[in-house]
Amino acid sequence: MTSTTQQSHSKPAVPILIPAVLIAATSASILSTDLYTPSLPHLQEIFNTSADRVQLTMSLNLAGFALAQLFYGPLSDRVGRRPVLLAGMVGFFLASIGCALATSVEVLIVARAFQGMTACAEAVVGYAVIRELYNEAGAVKVLGAYGMAIALAPAVGPVLGGYMHVWFGWRSNFILVVGLIVVVMTLIWRFLPETLEKPNPDAIRPSRLISGYLGLLRDGPFMTYVLISGIVLGGLFALITAFPFVFIERMNVPTEQYGYYSAAIVVAYFVGSLAVNRAAGHFTSDQLLGAGLLLCMLGGLSLAALVIAGLETPMRITATQLLFGVGLGLIMATAPVRAFDVCRAGHGYAAAMLGAVEMSCGALGALLVGVLHDGTAMPVTVALAGSGLVAAALFFAKRPWRFRPA
Repeated sequence: MTSTTQQSHSKPAVPILIPAVLIAATSASILSTDLYTPSLPHLQEIFNTSADRVQLTMSLNLAGFALAQLFYGPLSDRVGRRPVLLAGMVGFFLASIGCALATSVEVLIVARAFQGMTACAEAVVGYAVIRELYNEAGAVKVLGAYGMAIALAPAVGPVLGGYMHVWFGWRSNFILVVGLIVVVMTLIWRFLPETLEKPNPDAIRPSRLISGYLGLLRDGPFMTYVLISGIVLGGLFALITAFPFVFIERMNVPTEQYGYYSAAIVVAYFVGSLAVNRAAGHFTSDQLLGAGLLLCMLGGLSLAALVIAGLETPMRITATQLLFGVGLGLIMATAPVRAFDVCRAGHGYAAAMLGAVEMSCGALGALLVGVLHDGTAMPVTVALAGSGLVAAALFFAKRPWRFRPA
């Protein structure tokens, strides 16, 4: 694997408060899902519905998260990063109140879809702001630290959410999210600067939108990195959606204890992000990405071996997914940076396409395990093993490390 040319120009020092604000926004978005995952199996009885309908609260949330980014990205190129993020957080606030007040599974599904459509503003703006403030090596390090910090949210979320479900009921999780959003909006208003140097007045013109996204779809190197990150995220969201049912329903893990198993995988992601932060500058982004893909593939295949042999237990399943978690940490700190580097479009468009593809794949992963739900671990096994194999095959077949920064 040959080395890619690193951007060598220096940029002014960035106050640590800026990535901290972005981390806070991302954490609130993550917690809106991870807090209530231990409640998922119980919502069947609460709303007198089926598991596949409950799982729609995950897959349609991710679909909304994916599609809305295609609009937020160009809009942020037109009016700036800061106002788009603030407007998205206001919508996120209203949607979370709707989730907390839902009286039926249908209302919760709609509110969760709207929650995804609004919470995704931080994803587009966050990537764009980081890439506009740092060069490649700096961005890799920041995203590594970013990954370590936001890993705390999905680690703490299911643990806290399980206890809150037992103590106060499932609605309390969304009430907590509402409070967090208020804090985040205050921080954004006070501390986040505008990083877009030159707004594009034509960015949201329909013809420009169509031509911009078609151009990105034809950009082979860019789409290779985008699809790699999207495919592994599809495996992750299949895991997030299916594991509460596998662990709590099938393996009789107490609701308040499920979060500890989920947290172990997140700690592995934290380790992968830490490895990237330490290794940036010593290894190329593509070398770290390749290592992450191999680990994800091994995690999926080891889970498949357990399930096929009939040896799955909560501890054994979690042990296999430590490999997947470390690999995911490596991938999510490198693939987005390389996607931006080889992309020839504006960062707003690129961030929107990246986020849309990633979360669309996540929605498909969640939908797949919902459609195939049979009470066993086999559907999530197929999703995880398949995502690792396909992403690794794409990377080594396309060899995107040959392409220099645009």
